[in-house]
Amino acid sequence: MQFDLIYEEIGDYGRYQRWVVWTSASTGFYSGLLILTSYFVLAVPEHRCAIPGLENDTFEIQNDYHREIVNRTIPLATPSDDFYYDQCHYRLVNYDGHDMIDKCNKWVYDKSKFTTSLAADLDMVCDDTILKSNAQMVNFAGIFVGSLLTGVISDKFGRKLTMCTSLTLIFACSLGMAWSPNYIVFIVLTFLVGFFNVGQWMPSFVIRVEFVGPPERRFAGFLDSFFALFGRVVLTGMAFYIRDWKTLLIVASLPGILYLPFWLKQVFPESPRWLFSRGKIEEGKQVIYRWAKWNKIHLPDRFFEKVLAEKEEEKQDEGNLWNLFSSKVLAIRTTLIFIIWLNVCLGYYGLTFNAGDLGSDLYLNFFLQALVEIPALIICILILDRVGRKPVLVGSMFLGGTGCLATIFTLIYLPDKPVATTIFALVGKMGLGGGFTTLYVFSGELFPTVVRNSGLGASSCMARIGGMVAPYIAELDSFVDGRYGKALPQVVFAVLSFAAGIAALFLPETLNRFLPETIEQGKDFGKEDNDKKAVDKTEVINIKTISESTDIQHGTQ
Repeated sequence: MQFDLIYEEIGDYGRYQRWVVWTSASTGFYSGLLILTSYFVLAVPEHRCAIPGLENDTFEIQNDYHREIVNRTIPLATPSDDFYYDQCHYRLVNYDGHDMIDKCNKWVYDKSKFTTSLAADLDMVCDDTILKSNAQMVNFAGIFVGSLLTGVISDKFGRKLTMCTSLTLIFACSLGMAWSPNYIVFIVLTFLVGFFNVGQWMPSFVIRVEFVGPPERRFAGFLDSFFALFGRVVLTGMAFYIRDWKTLLIVASLPGILYLPFWLKQVFPESPRWLFSRGKIEEGKQVIYRWAKWNKIHLPDRFFEKVLAEKEEEKQDEGNLWNLFSSKVLAIRTTLIFIIWLNVCLGYYGLTFNAGDLGSDLYLNFFLQALVEIPALIICILILDRVGRKPVLVGSMFLGGTGCLATIFTLIYLPDKPVATTIFALVGKMGLGGGFTTLYVFSGELFPTVVRNSGLGASSCMARIGGMVAPYIAELDSFVDGRYGKALPQVVFAVLSFAAGIAALFLPETLNRFLPETIEQGKDFGKEDNDKKAVDKTEVINIKTISESTDIQHGTQ
């Protein structure tokens, strides 16, 4: 099959392609809305033990008598904490008249920031704080499994069927979370939302790059990144005005209704490249005819005979993931790439989950962390082909590490300066966001062609492991009291960012070099006599490679 003849005849980016690209990229907005709703749904309001025997107890002090009872029953927090009362203990008088401190099993919560919160409804506090991190981890576990299976399902059953099924089911599951009767049902639905998030995103990406010509594939690939970031910005606005977790989930889920018409072939097409590859010739022709009609192009006679004609090409030897460990050079390089992926994803999502503990306003911090990624994405796209992949990646990771390191000092020594902490945290998030943008391109070019898909798939798995660990690192301050405990997660993020930047120093540059095709070329890649001529990167990484790797960037980054 010579599918590229279609671009020569109909064009690289006509009216029909713009419709397909922009409508499918808009699913990134839906992904951005849903992937981090847990940040608000599972937020833990300020709290203290409920006064035993006082049925109408509230966190807010009702009158002087209520204040006296609270002061007599609830111990004060340590001076280094940013809350006034102890959150997990209460004082009682034992039989001999002496005061005792005991753990409580009932709490009252501050309702000034959240009218309701699932974390408060299920008392995910004190000894059960881990339940919050578990729920956030399960979401990334769903993304992890989805990354493993979605590509296979999409190749077998079709891009559109996989995308539309996932869009429908993620709508149902995210909506169902609002009526979860218990914690188990909630985390099961959370897992499915993560799974179907990848299931709707990855095929939509593949459809985009399969519909446009080579010069437009970079734009088609990155477009949904901006939609995803916009989704997170909108999520902040929703959460700010909707302080009830059930209502927030319902409203965030409702945009899924807009994608139900995608099931109609008149609204959204299947990839004709996939249809032809599966022998569904007539269906593929109908899509091409509609494509040509929208673009106002008349197809010449016997056009499809040329497109479907077999093209004589040299068949490359197939490779396997374990080939990346067949030599010392490849094994070290692959290990470094895996470490970088894990560290970048862990730091990126860890900073997001920890935004509420960095001072200033919870909603403002989340909003700014989403907003700051937009210039990071634009800058990286503009300079990647000028400066090179390696300098941009190393610089991004060191910038991220420096930002996280600076927050350590403000949290410990300037706790009354939350604005400074927020600014440094934004610098860290900008660096890590830039690292995400660069890494998927850089690592995709480093793996030899015969194992590129396997290498990127394994890298995706490492990234998801980092995402699963991130909530636990962000909650370290729950186990260590005081300012040092609040700074502890930032210490971890800073160390990991610097470690990723140092690891990247040992990787070879790929800009303006012919990329390795075989395992042997992969072993020699990076030597002085290797590939000195410039190449067109849009032709180096094939469509399938991009489709299997770029879900890491959107996390969907």
